[in-house]
Amino acid sequence: MTRTDFQNISFFWGCWTFFEAVWIAMLWRTRTRVLGNAVYRIPGMKHIRRGACEKRVETLLAALGQQGVPAEGGPDKDELVDRWHRIVAGRCGSVLLQAVPLLLAVLPFWWATSFARTEEGVPFWMCAAVVGFGSVSIALMTADERATTVSDPAGAVTVEAIHFLEALLIPARRGAQGSALDAHGKQFQRLCNVLRAHARHGTRTMSPAIRESVRDTTERLIMALAEGDQRYLLGGGADRSAAERDLSRLVADVLRHSCRARARRDSLVIVDSRLLANVPETEGAGSSTEPLRSRLLAGAGRLAVAAGLLAGAFLFPGGGEASGLLAVAGVASVAAIWPPLREVLYRGGGLLTGRSSTAGEPEAMGEEPSHPAPSLPCPRCADRPTVTGGSRPAG
Repeated sequence: MTRTDFQNISFFWGCWTFFEAVWIAMLWRTRTRVLGNAVYRIPGMKHIRRGACEKRVETLLAALGQQGVPAEGGPDKDELVDRWHRIVAGRCGSVLLQAVPLLLAVLPFWWATSFARTEEGVPFWMCAAVVGFGSVSIALMTADERATTVSDPAGAVTVEAIHFLEALLIPARRGAQGSALDAHGKQFQRLCNVLRAHARHGTRTMSPAIRESVRDTTERLIMALAEGDQRYLLGGGADRSAAERDLSRLVADVLRHSCRARARRDSLVIVDSRLLANVPETEGAGSSTEPLRSRLLAGAGRLAVAAGLLAGAFLFPGGGEASGLLAVAGVASVAAIWPPLREVLYRGGGLLTGRSSTAGEPEAMGEEPSHPAPSLPCPRCADRPTVTGGSRPAG
């Protein structure tokens, strides 16, 4: 592959990746990344694999009925099928669109290097650039998944609750016996994580009292789930069956509240409070800040996007305005995670626009601030005695 061919590939990859990154960042910022909203507008998309989704929901509801979960304590079939199918269809559509830049970079490179009849080998920098392109594309897929969780935390709860109930109640959906415990533990941990994410992101615009109440309820729910899961894993016989029923009731009620469409959700309730009557109050609710792991992943994703944009700017054929735009976007992405660069850019922008950092300060710092002139009393109050802070009224 010649350098010109590789520059053309980099051009297409950089343009697609740039608009994809801007799109994901905008939806993440506005909390509007809801799976299925755009994909469901495509004709015929509502019927693709919907029958399989309905069969899985029917099997799940039948398993919940065998555990003694009443119909009013579980999710509505139509709501659950529509919600789950929208999420699955939206995720498939997103993955297909996000795989395009990766395919644009990998397939021509693989074709040219595998079938080229030249004696010269492939430069190392070209292989490293393709690996970098793939890393940035995968990082964008991870960022899109995170944007979905932030925008629609109830949808994430719906998906993880379904997977947990299938692993708990439907033997056909369980993995191999050697990894059954590991799979169960990982699925339970994912369910707890999305519940905490729901309490954190679902109450973002609420008052501190409401956020604290929702976090407290969520922590009590997680305590109840952990206690039932421990009894299920360590118990046997009747105690294990009782723990399985308790877990089924709790997760089914969580699924009932979370599977409603986002536009029709009018409350922050995630579980019936009567199911937590015997759970003690938590001493301290979970932290409202993002976990360290999530913050590190977000920073790594921004850094990968910045590296991809800067690489696209250098590899852009012929330079031009598009190369400058890619470079500016890359520097802005680095500034988003590096405060010193952000401060330098802010000060540089102020110097270019003539704005000083002390524009809002008074010109003469040594002068004392002027006191407002005393206001004149109204005619009806003129004959009344003036009362000062340390005086007492006469008489």
